Amino acid sequence: MRHTLAQALHRFFNEQGFFWVSTPLITASDTEGAGEMFRVSTLDLENLPRNDSGQSRFDKDFFGKESFLTVSAN
Repeated sequence: MRHTLAQALHRFFNEQGFFWVSTPLITASDTEGAGEMFRVSTLDLENLPRNDSGQSRFDKDFFGKESFLTVSAN
């Protein structure tokens, strides 16, 4: 059932001139432990805002916390 519905939706949008684009996912955790993740931030990574204990203040970032692109495709 799920396959049939997904296929019908893809066919419909394809016939309307749309394209399927598999975009990267943004995540706050490394689910695979596959190594270095790709950081996504609107902050200047060379000059991060820090709290009194010296920790980075990602709450000031667009996503409100430290965020990364997934390493693998889904």
